[in-house]
Amino acid sequence: MQVEEETKKLERETERENMEAAIAVNVAKPVIKVAALCGSIRKASFHRGLIHSAIKISKEAINGMEIEYVEIAPLPMLDTDLEVNGTYPPAVEAFRQKILEADSILFASPEYNYSVTGPMECIKSKAFLDHTAPLKNAIDWASRPPNVWADKPAAIISTGGNFGGGRSQYHLRQIGIYIDIHFINKPEFFLNAFEPPTKFDADGNLIDEDAKERLKEVLVSLQAFTRRLLLLQGNN
Repeated sequence: MQVEEETKKLERETERENMEAAIAVNVAKPVIKVAALCGSIRKASFHRGLIHSAIKISKEAINGMEIEYVEIAPLPMLDTDLEVNGTYPPAVEAFRQKILEADSILFASPEYNYSVTGPMECIKSKAFLDHTAPLKNAIDWASRPPNVWADKPAAIISTGGNFGGGRSQYHLRQIGIYIDIHFINKPEFFLNAFEPPTKFDADGNLIDEDAKERLKEVLVSLQAFTRRLLLLQGNN
């Protein structure tokens, strides 16, 4: 009986400590800051439209989440000769700082040749003609020492034909393993942009209500996962 009472007392103390820690995290980080990266810089890019929709949803329907679109177009192609005395070109330094300051990452990842957009993928598929910014290039710059991706929670959203860009997500998840990005597993977001009903308008804005609801579910999941990781990191 005494052992049972002591166990219950310990459980109550643990629950109280966890609650206090959760409160401390919410006080210290009332807003989850999300850096959103788009793998395409085409003006009417569907992926840019997904990010714009995510930003709008976060403002209108999700308390405690702030999404900032972080441009990757200014980044030079990865070249370690550009690293001087442990510093990087100004555009790279600014980008790395944005990633470092974010609590989590939202990737809008197009699919080219069954993979994410990167230097070789863009050359092979002539994707630069479609104004595609190499997402892999941005990832590689931010992984240079010190790796600013480390321990960041993240989510991926994709659109396109057939599988909705989904194959790029699996490659991106593989990349994330090595650079210590922690992706949410569910819900997944793949969107076939070309099957009825119409998903995007002429300017690339997401207009399909069902897709918007699915996108919101991804954001809510990312927010919850980020808070759990912040809580765990606060306890260590």
